[in-house]
Amino acid sequence: MAAPSRSTAVLTLLLVLPAVLLVAGLASGEPWRFAIRPSGDFAAKLLVFTLSISPLRVLFPQSRWTAWLMSRRRIFGLSAFLYALFHLAVFCASIGRLDWILEGMAFASMWTGWIAFGLLATVASISNAAAMARLGHWWKRIQRLAYPAAVLTLAHWLLLSRSSTEALLHAAPVAGLWIACGTRRFSSPVARAKLK
Repeated sequence: MAAPSRSTAVLTLLLVLPAVLLVAGLASGEPWRFAIRPSGDFAAKLLVFTLSISPLRVLFPQSRWTAWLMSRRRIFGLSAFLYALFHLAVFCASIGRLDWILEGMAFASMWTGWIAFGLLATVASISNAAAMARLGHWWKRIQRLAYPAAVLTLAHWLLLSRSSTEALLHAAPVAGLWIACGTRRFSSPVARAKLK
C-alpha cells in the first residue's frame, strides 16, 4: 500500500483539527451540547463540498486543482460521515436516555437527521476499493445515496434553525454547479444538433 502524499497528510490533519478542538473542549469540562452544533455544521458543510467536486470537474475538466480534489474526494466524504457520527454521538450523550432519544424521532427535525445519517453510513461503508470491485455497477448507484442524504441534512438543518438563510446558502453551491453542468451540456453543439 502506497504511503499518502504530503498534501493528503496535511489535508487529513486540517480536517481532523476541528474535531480535536471540540474534543479538547469536552475534555476540559464543556457540556456535551457544546459540540453538537459545530460537529453538525462541519458534517453538513463537508458533505456539500464533497458533492460539489464532481460538477466542478465537469465544468473544469483540464484543471489540475479539480483533478486534485477528485483524487481526494473520498477523504472529504469520509470526513463528512465521521463528523456526522461525532454529531450523533454528542447529541445522544447530551440527551442521556434512550427512551427520550426514541421519542424525539417522532419529530421531523429529528428523523430527517437520523435517515440522513443512515444513508451516509451506507455510502461510507462501501467507500473502499474492495467494495467497488465486489459491487460493480451497483457501487456507483449506492454512492448516489449521498444526494438524498444531503437533501435530508438540509431539511434537518432548516427544521432546527431559527433562520433558513445559512442552510440555504450552504446548499446553493451544489445545486448551482449541477445547473451549470446541465446548461453547459445542453448548450454544446452536439447537444443542440441532437435536439434538431
